[in-house]
Parts: sequence; C-alpha cells; structure tokens
Amino acid sequence: MNSVTPTFSIETLITFLQHHYQLDGELTALASYCDQNLLLVTGEQRYVVKIASSAEKKIELMMQNEAMTHLSAHELPVPQVVKNQDNQQITEIVDTQQNTFYLRVLTYLPGDFYAQANQQNMSSGLWQDLGRFMAKVANSLSDFKHQGAYRYFDWDLAHGYAVCQDKKQYLTQEQKPQVDYFLAMYQAHVAPNLAKLPCSVIHNDANDHNLLIDQPHTPSKITGLIDFGDMVFSQTINELAITAAYAMMEQADPLATLASTVSGFYELYTISDDEFDALPYLIALRLCTSVCNAAKAINEQPDNEYLLVSVKPAWQLLALLKKVNFYAIACQLKVACGINPDQGKAKAQIKTFREKHLGKTLSLSFKEPLKIVRGQGAYLYDEQGNRYLDMVNNVCHVGHCHPKVVAAGQAQMAKLNTNTRFLHDNLVNYAEKLLATMPEPLSVCMFVNSGSEANELAFRLAKNYTGSIELLTVEGAYHGNTNACINASPYKFDGPGGEGAKDYVHKVMLPDPYRGKYQGNTSASANAYAEDVQRAIDELAEQGKKPGMFICESLQGVAGQIIMPDGYLQAVYTKVHDAGGVCIADEVQVGFGRVGSHMWAFETQEVVPDIVTLGKPIGNGHPMAAVITTQAIADAFVTGMEYFNTFGGNPVSCAIGAAVLDVIKEEQLMENAQQTGDYLQNELCKLQQQFDVIGDVRGLGLFIGVELVENRISKTPATELTALLVEFMKTQHIILSTEGPFYNILKIKPPIVFNEQDADMFINALTKGLQTLGCD
Repeated sequence: MNSVTPTFSIETLITFLQHHYQLDGELTALASYCDQNLLLVTGEQRYVVKIASSAEKKIELMMQNEAMTHLSAHELPVPQVVKNQDNQQITEIVDTQQNTFYLRVLTYLPGDFYAQANQQNMSSGLWQDLGRFMAKVANSLSDFKHQGAYRYFDWDLAHGYAVCQDKKQYLTQEQKPQVDYFLAMYQAHVAPNLAKLPCSVIHNDANDHNLLIDQPHTPSKITGLIDFGDMVFSQTINELAITAAYAMMEQADPLATLASTVSGFYELYTISDDEFDALPYLIALRLCTSVCNAAKAINEQPDNEYLLVSVKPAWQLLALLKKVNFYAIACQLKVACGINPDQGKAKAQIKTFREKHLGKTLSLSFKEPLKIVRGQGAYLYDEQGNRYLDMVNNVCHVGHCHPKVVAAGQAQMAKLNTNTRFLHDNLVNYAEKLLATMPEPLSVCMFVNSGSEANELAFRLAKNYTGSIELLTVEGAYHGNTNACINASPYKFDGPGGEGAKDYVHKVMLPDPYRGKYQGNTSASANAYAEDVQRAIDELAEQGKKPGMFICESLQGVAGQIIMPDGYLQAVYTKVHDAGGVCIADEVQVGFGRVGSHMWAFETQEVVPDIVTLGKPIGNGHPMAAVITTQAIADAFVTGMEYFNTFGGNPVSCAIGAAVLDVIKEEQLMENAQQTGDYLQNELCKLQQQFDVIGDVRGLGLFIGVELVENRISKTPATELTALLVEFMKTQHIILSTEGPFYNILKIKPPIVFNEQDADMFINALTKGLQTLGCD
C-alpha cells in the first residue's frame, strides 16, 4: 500500500484543534519530508502540530511520545505531547478522501535552529557540546524499551548498505561509482563486525534542522532536540555517526569538526575500539543513504525543493572523505579523546621477536623501522595513523586495499575455495580475460602462486620444448627465490653469499644505456648488446650445445631500473630463436599497464615472447601468479607426468585477478601511469638541471629510476648520499628505496593510482632533501 501524505487545509485544522484540544490561534505551515507539520501560535503559547503520513504506524508514534517523556525525565530539552480532550496523545483525523491520519500536538521548544548558525563563528566548543548533548541522549535512551522501535526503516544505518544498493539506480552515472566506493569500504570493514557493536534505541536524526542552539551569531551550546520520527533500535554508535555527518557538512575543516564532536561524545559515552573503527565508514554510509534516498524521492517528487536541502553538501563531504584514510581518521579521533591508537605490540617487541624467531636474513627498511598497519591507494599508515606516500610497492598495483578487489576476494571466499580438479567458472573466465590482453600466439595459461614459482615452471616448459637446460640470463637480473630462480639470478649468485653461476647458466651483458659498455638508446647500442648474446650462443655451439632458454625482465628492476635500448629484445629474440632456444619475458615486476603505453612491458620492445611470467601485481597483494605460453610449448610439457598446483587457479585467486583487470580498465589506470609517469619524469629532469648529483633520470610510465652520482663525468656512485636521502624522505612521510649494484638509484615503482598531486608531494620532499644534504 502506497503512502499518502496529508494535505489538510489551515481552516480544517483550526476547526479540528478547537474541537479536540480547545486550542485556537494562527497556523503556519512548516517544511516537512512526507508528513504535514504546522506551527500553532495561541497568544503567548506556541505548539507544533504534526500529522503523520499514512505510512507511519500508531505504535511508532506512541514510541516517539514515550521516548520524549523518557528523555524529559532525564532533564533533556525535548518537546512534550499535549493530550486531547479525551486524555489521549494521538488523535485520528480523516480527509475528504476518507484517508485516516494520526495527529499530535507537541509543545514548542524555544531557540534557533543549528542550521541558522553563523558558519564562520562555529567553534570546537559548540561541537564538543553537541557531542556531549547527543551522548546524554544516547545514555538516557540506553534503558528505553519499546516495541515500536524494532522496525525496518530506510534511514536505519543497519540497513543502509541494502538501501543504497536498491536506490542507487536513481543516481546519475557519475554519482554511482562514488557511492559504490563507500559501500565496498563499508562491506569490507564494518559489515563483518556489525554484530559486535552495542545496540539501543537512538534518535537517529540529529541534523541541523532538528537541533536548537543558544544563539545564531556565536553559538556555543545545544539547547534542544526535536523530531523523533526516525527513532529506531540500531547500533548506538550510529547516533554519533549521524550527528557528526550533519555537523561536518559545509565546514572549512570537517575533520576538526568531527574530532571535537567525538571528543565531546566520549566524555560521557565510552566508545569501544570497534565503534571507533566503524565510525568513519558509518558517517560515509549515512551520507550515501541520504543521497540515495533523496535521489529516489526527487524522482517521485521533482518539485519538492525540501528534498534537496542536504544533498549538495553531502556530495561535497563524500568527495572529501574519499581523499582520506578512515583508519587514520579513527586514530586521530582516539588521540582527540586521549587514547593511544595502537593497541598492538610495541615496535621493539616485534623487532626482537623477528630477530629471534623469524630468521636473521629477514630484513627491514630504514634504520628505525616503521610499523605499518593499514593501506589505501598510494599510501600506507602506521600504528598512529600517520600517512606515508608509498613510492616502491609495485605489488599493490591498483592501490592498497582497493575495495573492489577486496570485495571480490571476500565474496568468493564466502562461497568456495578449492583446487582446479573441479570445474569452476572463475578459472576459465579469468584465463579468458587475461589471455585477451596477450598477443597471439600466447594462448595457454598455467596458474601458480608466486613469481618465483612462475619462473621455475617457465624453465621446465622451456627445457621440455627445446630439450636443452642451457640458460642465458642478463647480468644483475633477479628472477625469484627458489633454487632454480636463484641459479638464474646473477643479482643473487654473484652477490653476498652467492656461489657463482652454475655450468648451465650463461651471463650476457646488462643492456644499460647509462653506465654500460655501449651507451645511449640507439640501434647501434641495442645491436652491440645483442651481439653479446650471440657470443654466448656461439660459445655453446663450440661445446656442441644449444640454448634452451633466454630469460630477461622486460624492464630491468634490481639491476638498476634500466630501460633497455629500443630494438634490443628484437635482435636478441631473433638470435635465440635461430639457435633453437625460447625466449621468456619476466613481467613479474613490470606488467599490467605499469609502463603506461602498453599492458605489457615486452610490447615496448615490439616482441612476442614464447613464455611470459606474471606475478606481484596480478593479485594486488594476494599471492598468485601465472605462466602464459604457446600451445606448442604447452603440448611439449605433456610427458605423462601431471603438473598440479594445489592453490594455483583457485576460485578466490581468480576472482581477485579478474577484479584487478577490471579496475585497471574501469579506472583507466594504464593511462594514468602514462600521464603521471611522464609528468613525474619531466619534474625530475627539471631537478636534474638544478642538482648535479642527479646523473640520470630514466623510465617508462610509473617505472622510474633516478641515478645519483658524485661526479657526472666519472659517474662515481653516490651510494652514501642515496642512503641518507632515503632516510630523509622517511621523515617527510615518503617511503622510498634504492636499487642497482651500487644502491645509488632511487627506485620509483608506486601503485599505479599514484597521481600528479602525489608526484608534487614527492618532488617537493626530494628537493628539500637534496638541499638539506648539501647537494648542488
């Protein structure tokens, strides 16, 4: 049954009030949402006449009446119900269409509305008093019980997620993704813990039109609360979330407003850790509920301007909230309340345990390690909620804890996770989606759990296809931590603790245009480096052997963020193929659009590998990897020995992998990597003109290296300076690392959501660091 809104005439209501309440005076219509409200002035007395829509049940109106009486007994300034001549608090009234409505008369609370306050003169004192006032309301209602409160209600935040999912269809195409972002965050961080949050009856609508203040010019106190029509039994913290959401709107510093309001609330109500953590998400959910409910209502009542009252500031506040981390907000709120945000182990305690029980080879970044407990986008957060710009994490490719990726994993994990011996849509759907990004003839997927495992499988595939174990690898390369991968990694076997190259492993020159034997990005340097591969092939031929495989990172990572000369891989692949070998492109560090111009870094060299290995960014932090190869190479692997991987290709991993591909496409992150990468390199080249210590700037997309030298002519590595600079950047809340054999190269491989504002923050800090360290 559809709700009917009352539309009684002034004359009809005056007659009705005279007869049933012995009240006579002047009636003036008040703004309302779906009912009819009027102000009655009778001499020196004023009252509010409320006529509920047909959707409101009598038991719910009785609940409101009793709640006001209950709060009044706790000395809170709220309206009281005026009884009719029959000593009843509710009176039936029938319109000309024979629709029956419930009418109530309430006492009028003097004061100005919070909405009328001078925004510029609002202060922390007002917001703290607002927090204290609503804490008194929450405490007073903690023992209030009424069956009318146990109802389904569209404005109950406990149902906010479902309400928004249902009504977001009324939003514009530009608005939907904004709401979806916050809904995914809520579902990931609050929904699983909702049952832990204490519940009670709450007012549920402490907005600026329901709160009264002492004076509009310089308000300092809350003097009253009206409109109990949204009361419901729900999570108690929702009372604060709703209060704060409205208080934050249109404020110059909404987070300061929030901190003051919460600290005032905490003075009288002990907020639990779970409630602190949930609060920012609940504030966002309230805003989303407001815009979604309004969108539907506006669709039904396009001429009702009252429905638009809070919509614009709600969207503005949502836009701000999308730029901040909710964990950091929760930490700041705890600090404002005098609470230590970190409830875990002390850093020294964790470090001591690691050294004793987790192996001494497990390294830490920085002299004073960071305790990182949250991530969002291109940022990491420590145990105190401090934000650090992450310049090196190429694993969380589409941004730390991307809500769509998180949601995909959670949803599938709640249904099924098993191995590939059963048929499942996720496996074939993801394989099809991944293969669609690859050039022909790369048409077969094999799923594993890490880049190391992918490279080891690639070696096995190559050996079976060529019949040769002879492996060509590039100086300084790193391909993983298994035995086979260590043996293929000069970075490891030529480094500390290494045992040198095995007999079947053959090193070729690192094609380094800056520091290598053949310099510059020219066809001559590309061919010269390729000739060193021919040298290794010729040496094998002299021994009656042929190369089984050539493995090369599509961009050299640990070797120093090297961009190989154009045409190098083309020349090398031709030589390897002519000798009977296969070519493996290691895309574990640089794939999935990081280079900006292409999805895969090998495409920048205009080659098609025989085998491609993927890892790190493939699952945005989830442990998964893949090997992509040709049908012929895959067929040669069929020898009678089954290849089975317990976790490779499981439904959860495939759901996550598919979500990563979707996000890259939907958010145009490959294009962002190109645009932001070009911008950052240009800014770095400007710095190079200012500081002689910057010997070289190189990169593609968001894979960038900055090589620091003591002298541009000799190119003496500025190793000590680079280490000091990394430590300095940490003091500026930027996480940076070094690369290369001399550790003199700044490694820049941030999540590809990294944007130009982030780049400016980095450039400013880097400039300050170079100046502070005495560079010129």
